Amino acid sequence: MVTRAFATLGVGDQYETITERMIATLDVLVDEGEPILSAYRPEQDGPWLIDVMFVERDAEGRARWLAEARELLPDLPEFEEDPVAERDWVAESQKALHPIHAGRFVVFGSHDRARMLPTRWRIEIDAGRAFGTAHHASTRGCLIALERLAKRQPLTTVADVGTGTGVLAIAADRLGARSVAAGDIDPVSVEVARRNVAANRTQRPVPVVVRAGPFASAETVIANILARPLIAMANELALATGRTLILSGLRTAHVRPVKAAYRARGLVVTDQIIIEDWATLTLRRPLR
Repeated sequence: MVTRAFATLGVGDQYETITERMIATLDVLVDEGEPILSAYRPEQDGPWLIDVMFVERDAEGRARWLAEARELLPDLPEFEEDPVAERDWVAESQKALHPIHAGRFVVFGSHDRARMLPTRWRIEIDAGRAFGTAHHASTRGCLIALERLAKRQPLTTVADVGTGTGVLAIAADRLGARSVAAGDIDPVSVEVARRNVAANRTQRPVPVVVRAGPFASAETVIANILARPLIAMANELALATGRTLILSGLRTAHVRPVKAAYRARGLVVTDQIIIEDWATLTLRRPLR
């Protein structure tokens, strides 16, 4: 049984920014994807909600998590709990998400398809239970970093490690990469990514595999994960990278140790993007 806890905030567009900041704060309490966080308003003129979906935690674990959330956000209204039937509540809540712009890209759900202008920079993403709708700052940072890189040099081979919804792999294809491959440790994410790749009609086939860590060597490697696994995989990711490595999923407080881990492997930071306390780093292997 899935258990939902939700907090009701105010009515008005100003609460969109407030809920996004709250979600970013609560994200530090998420461990291995549990619980699943989202913020939305069920009706256009209704109040904004913060939803917390517990799949694995028992009652004691839920109570402990909610208490820690209250410590982080003392002004957050009280949570209400509601046991719900097995449904894809992440997909349900994402139907309320609005299109997101990141550089030239606009990322949107299928519910907005009819009102989107036809352009090569549009990417349609239905996330389900996978990560990567571009509403998170780390995904936006990666999209911007990838576009900046493509402006400096043509993209050749690209590997998207921990692909989630496949949005970054699709973006690399949009930017003219010669070949793109993607992988994720989560079979559910891989299925979601495959569907999104097919729906977006990529210029070239984009294979998506179930694999932990770097699954192939490429001229450009993207890893939008978390600081701790990025440090743990520093040697593997450095070996898989031919020239450029884009890292994200880390807060600004974790930038220094991540930089140090990759500097020790011969990679230097050439670009850094900060969005809402989340950092995206572009690193390059110096030419010999």
